[in-house]
Amino acid sequence: MNGFFSIVSKEFMHIRRDPTTLRLILVMPLLQLVLLGYAINFDVRHIEAVVVDMDNSRESRQYVRQIEATEYIRATAYARTPDEAVRMLVDGRARVGVVIPEGFARTELAGGNPQVRVMVDGSDSQVSVRARFAFVSPPAVPPAGQPDARVTVLFNPTSRSVDFMIPGLMVIILGMVTAALTAFSIVREREQGTLEQLMVTPVGRLALMIGKIVPYAVLAFVEFLMVLGFSNMAFGVQCHGSVIVLAIMSVPFVLASLAQGLFISTVAQTQAQALQYTQLTLMPAIMLSGYISPRETLPGWLYLVSTIMPATHFMQITRGVMIRGAGFFDLVTPFFILIFIAALLVLASAARFRKSLS
Repeated sequence: MNGFFSIVSKEFMHIRRDPTTLRLILVMPLLQLVLLGYAINFDVRHIEAVVVDMDNSRESRQYVRQIEATEYIRATAYARTPDEAVRMLVDGRARVGVVIPEGFARTELAGGNPQVRVMVDGSDSQVSVRARFAFVSPPAVPPAGQPDARVTVLFNPTSRSVDFMIPGLMVIILGMVTAALTAFSIVREREQGTLEQLMVTPVGRLALMIGKIVPYAVLAFVEFLMVLGFSNMAFGVQCHGSVIVLAIMSVPFVLASLAQGLFISTVAQTQAQALQYTQLTLMPAIMLSGYISPRETLPGWLYLVSTIMPATHFMQITRGVMIRGAGFFDLVTPFFILIFIAALLVLASAARFRKSLS
């Protein structure tokens, strides 16, 4: 045991000299506890629904209030036709479509069972299961005078879990790999001593950031196409929308993820710190993007945090195109949000970078 206390003292000294690593070690368990405690919640409530009230009667409005009273459904929009409601399901503005036909009140007052058409978005199996609870409950045959809800599950009607999970998994894998590609970029230059060469070049900071991103962007784009093809061959997951649209809409996500890694590279002082920062951003991407549980279950403040994460918006795009067959204009909002996030991260990386060794 000779020198034992000397070794212990030396290790504590190393820890004290690396406050960044110490902060990460202390923060990581708290972050994991918050994310696991708040984000994993399968009790989906207040699912956004679009209502087509073709009867426009007191009874039809009362029926909408009844299904909202279950707390599973929340009528957030009204459409004039069933086709308009389907379009809102395709572009993700609603998860459930409720079509109340003409003559609803007349049939109900006569003691009949007016049929109500219910369309459920099956691209999220947890949402579709909970949504059906609001409409389908025993007994199977409703009593006289009660509406008869005919539920149809759209987009993945078999509720095959792999069709729902694989598009989301593609987002997580692509985001993790692309961020890691550039997270070590500036740090590696600093540790290898080649940062001095960059200091004497006439290249501007913004040009340097973009120049470091472009080669990795090409590599990441090829990787995305490989993952997309393998998911079809290995798991039978088909893309119901246009592969070209999906490829085009993946570009800002790839750039945003690479820029995120580059920003980490400008913050970290060592490659070990860059790895820790990358891992720190990985768990929020998994827990808050809607990959594991729907974003509707998140508390308000975590929901706002999820809106600034690139994975959240690309998750909407991949599931929209691959499962619901959505087109470009159906998903134009998350597409432009990704462009904004990518530009912001590139500018932030350029602003943080200083052509100096300090």
